[in-house]
Amino acid sequence: MKYEEIIGKIAHGLTGDPKKDIKYLMEQGELYKTHELASEILRGIGRLISDAIPQENRKEIEQLIKNEENKVQTIIEEAEFQIHKKNFSRALEILESAIKDIEDDNGRLRRYFDDSVSEYHHFRNYLEEVLYIQTTKPERTVREMPENIGYLYHVCGFLYFETGRFDEAKVVLEKARKINPVDTETIFELGEIYKRNGEWDHYLELSELGLSLSYTRSNLARSYRNLGFYYIEQQKYDVATALYHMSMFYDPKSIAAQSELFIIQQITNKVSSVPSSDDIEKILEENKIQLGPNVLILEIAEAIGAMAEEGGHYEAARHYYSVLYDLTLSEEVKKHMDNLPKEDLRGS
Repeated sequence: MKYEEIIGKIAHGLTGDPKKDIKYLMEQGELYKTHELASEILRGIGRLISDAIPQENRKEIEQLIKNEENKVQTIIEEAEFQIHKKNFSRALEILESAIKDIEDDNGRLRRYFDDSVSEYHHFRNYLEEVLYIQTTKPERTVREMPENIGYLYHVCGFLYFETGRFDEAKVVLEKARKINPVDTETIFELGEIYKRNGEWDHYLELSELGLSLSYTRSNLARSYRNLGFYYIEQQKYDVATALYHMSMFYDPKSIAAQSELFIIQQITNKVSSVPSSDDIEKILEENKIQLGPNVLILEIAEAIGAMAEEGGHYEAARHYYSVLYDLTLSEEVKKHMDNLPKEDLRGS
């Protein structure tokens, strides 16, 4: 019998009486604990138990979850404070201790591990979740991990990198990426490891991925800089030049991009002129490099903004429209944002 059939059969036995149903579900858990799909079934039963808990008792459970979220956030803040003080060793002690608590002996999360039915992630916002689903088309149910464990791994990876522990950095950054596969900051950090090792194929792959997932101007600028560095290494200076100018379009004050353009001039012994937009577009097209933001991201930001606006959630609508405006600088989008009501509809 398949998972869906088993859970459906169990759910069919519910009466609507919380006391009876919770007792019944606990008995079902005992019945299926040795089944080949025990992990998936027990989790499904756990969700049914959660649904069966009376409304007056749910606040207590929600508070327990909130406490766990706050615990992880406190650990991250403590580590970041130590990083600010340049006390990297102490920051690592804090993070490594926390990771030891949440992982089993095999380095797997004790609570949020994927199974054949569910996969667990933590996204920073709804746009990232939709972007992941649209680009990956997961066959399993995507479930939200309430604690931002991915960022905890990310900070730990950053510290490992800064202290020269590159292999360990790669391990924890891959764990962070698994939790949030569309997090460009983690992708960029992993790229730096491949860049350092001269693994240019992997570096290119991550740089292109970072570009396709960037939904801020700053991340677009960084993506084009990363790609520019790759093409310098490949001695394709015209492509690198076009990429650094693309980077400066999204971040005109970028000293890094200006410095790399100066280096290209020194290498080639040529004072290059600023390429026209047509030339840049042609070069990127010839090298199959994405021009500007991913169209899918623009569509998602606009769709979520419209959905929020229709529901009277104008603050949320402004947020997602602002993502669209940031990427396009569309006056039409800005005008629409400015005309939205200042306050959300009551009860929306």
